[in-house]
Amino acid sequence: MKKIFCAFCAVILMTSACSAAVTVQEFSGGIKLHAFATGDNMNDHCYIVETPEGLVLIESTAYRPDVNAFNDYIKTLGKPIAGALLSYHPNGYRTYGDIKVYATEGALKSWAEGGSVWGLTQSFIAALGDTVAEDLPDSAEIITEGQTLNLAGMDFVILHESDGENYGIAIPAINAVYRHMMGSKTHNILPAVSYIEAEIAELKGYQDKGYSLILTSHNAPEGKEAVAEKISYLEKVSELAGTCRNAEEFTAKVKEAFPDYNGEAYLGMSAGALFK
Repeated sequence: MKKIFCAFCAVILMTSACSAAVTVQEFSGGIKLHAFATGDNMNDHCYIVETPEGLVLIESTAYRPDVNAFNDYIKTLGKPIAGALLSYHPNGYRTYGDIKVYATEGALKSWAEGGSVWGLTQSFIAALGDTVAEDLPDSAEIITEGQTLNLAGMDFVILHESDGENYGIAIPAINAVYRHMMGSKTHNILPAVSYIEAEIAELKGYQDKGYSLILTSHNAPEGKEAVAEKISYLEKVSELAGTCRNAEEFTAKVKEAFPDYNGEAYLGMSAGALFK
């Protein structure tokens, strides 16, 4: 479906604790994509797909001020929330009202005590206290990989992601795909060489599908050229993981190869996992 134009990009000062940038792209059929950039220390992004019938939320964010700001922005649109596709993040879902949450069994498990997102949330709380949006759903409408959901009159296709726990989303009407991490100039969290290989395979699948818009949780929306750049990055990181002797050498070599990348904390996490 042809994109008409990018309507605006504005910085909205929601509260004294939160400054968020919202980019809106308009498509034919009255569809709009709202990309909400929190500006937090993780460069969190979450999305609203707006149709004439309602709103669909894709992901939420980690900190209460940003969740509140996102909710304030949702209210300005004046349409009902048809559903929320939540997966990776601490998400403060209760803030958005009595909404229907959709998640895979893996995502639901990750929110439960002992799960991966639960553990991440606990570490955030230990470091940052009640600024963290600790609300995690204990129930959801269960969805499965390959399933097509119709929400607010639009199809959303549930996709596999390399961690095997959470999920991605294809949005055929706007030729877009959402995944947790990518970003053509952002380091990824890469826990194993096998994971890197799986990521490369998934991104090559995106190229085969011809997606023109890539949405992620830690980067602004990008075009298909970002996929090719990320594949090159992952191939180089995989090579360095096999040739470097330790985490320090690996980190230095990756920085040398990609000096303009952000997300250095993610690189440190990858180094720690690849060279335990």
